[in-house]
Amino acid sequence: MQRYYGTDLRDLFRPGSGLTWRRLRALVVNLPSDSALARTISGPDAVWTLETQLLAAVHDRLSEANWQRGNAGSKSPSRRPQPIPRPGVRSDRIGGTDRDPREVARYLAAFHPESGVNPDGR
Repeated sequence: MQRYYGTDLRDLFRPGSGLTWRRLRALVVNLPSDSALARTISGPDAVWTLETQLLAAVHDRLSEANWQRGNAGSKSPSRRPQPIPRPGVRSDRIGGTDRDPREVARYLAAFHPESGVNPDGR
């Protein structure tokens, strides 16, 4: 409250200060995402605003484009650049499964045009 509004919470209990419970609620609800309260409630991911997400996406695409251009015609390409880690996204989950490989193979075989079987049962 002090950082963003210059308001002391003790003013709530000082007569004539102008800070009421209703005003306090309005101030708290509209605290920015980088406030201590928002970080306490949402964790460190609270500071990842839409602008931050978009900047990270732009950075990742530029890194990939530079990597592609830098490795054009190279016999031993360098490692692909890693994206900036984002809150709520686990890179270890992409492309992985706990299913038995034979079960996955049977499921994927059903999509083959010659099988004549639709996995949806239609």
